[in-house]
Amino acid sequence: MEEQQFFDELTIVPLLSKLVQGEELSTLESKAVEIWINKNAHNRAVFEELQNQQQVAQNLVNFDIAQSKTEDNLHMLHTMLNMHRSASHWKRWLVAAAILLAVSISVMLYLDFRINNSKPTVTASSSAEDILPGKDQATLTFDDGKTIELTHQAVTVKGDAVLYADGTKVASNTMKYATLSTPRKGQYKITLADGTRVWLNAESSLKYPAQFPQDKRLVELTGEGYFEVEHDKTRPFIVITGGQEVKVLGTRFNINAYNNEPYILTTLVEGSVQLSDVAHKTTLLLKPSQQAIYTSGRFDVNTLDTEPYTAWTENEFSFRSASMGEVLRQLERWYDIEVDYSTMATGLEVSASLKRDKKLSSVLQILEKATDIQFEMKGRRLRIRE
Repeated sequence: MEEQQFFDELTIVPLLSKLVQGEELSTLESKAVEIWINKNAHNRAVFEELQNQQQVAQNLVNFDIAQSKTEDNLHMLHTMLNMHRSASHWKRWLVAAAILLAVSISVMLYLDFRINNSKPTVTASSSAEDILPGKDQATLTFDDGKTIELTHQAVTVKGDAVLYADGTKVASNTMKYATLSTPRKGQYKITLADGTRVWLNAESSLKYPAQFPQDKRLVELTGEGYFEVEHDKTRPFIVITGGQEVKVLGTRFNINAYNNEPYILTTLVEGSVQLSDVAHKTTLLLKPSQQAIYTSGRFDVNTLDTEPYTAWTENEFSFRSASMGEVLRQLERWYDIEVDYSTMATGLEVSASLKRDKKLSSVLQILEKATDIQFEMKGRRLRIRE
């Protein structure tokens, strides 16, 4: 009976595939999809997850179906996803997504069917009081100790004032320096006096001058920040974080420098950057799609797809063979939870991509499907079930 139910549901796959690809459905086909969506909340959740074609294709990677009969197509998709998604590659990527779309829908339905028809278990995604994701929030602190809680999406340092994006004045620029800081469950965006834009992830801070001097543009970062630096060949832009110094003239890059991470990651999206180890006086140049790993006084460089390291600026989690510890530390910061790492197996990796605006239960459910592990949550404390 359960198997028949599963195969009955698969009859909706061709219609969902047409719909997500933008093809027009007949009146009867549209009605069939509508009935299926309204059948239960589970079907509606699956349908909503199909709305983004990129997300659909990435679900093949997320749910680790490498043993399926589409191994060649999966290899092609991995290649396409790891490419820089410029305009010249976009059409080819959509073709790959379209080829795998029907298989992806089938896999999603099968996995959800399997989960929903298995014996119920008490997991973090089903038993805990649901926890909301982070949001745009930050604190602006001036040299004199004055603090302002920021509630809008972005601020701009302009002339003698700090302004919200709509032009509302936040504060006067009477101090030489200010620090923008985000709490757990917080993120924020600021445009500095020179036009440089900086995104701050949760539990991060940026110390910056109200006005940059004539010789250089110097800021200090803790946590994680994504920079789009306004080009100025006469004034290099310098980011100090930990024992590392990043110097650029105009470029786009991400720095992850949390104190509880084992290394500082500098990921270059566009342009070039010069990295220096302040203590050991060593330097190196990064090229686009390269990442510098700084730890214990040395640099290592990898070439990779930068998207997983900048996805958070688009309010997404993107994990590509990420360690479970790395994943859980991100959840700690974004949902303000505490994780018990004592039962976490070593060597466990995660490949998943999902929106950061989901409630914690939804995120944990996806991770449970992707890894075949189960979480248990009590209050705001999360642990992996043994």
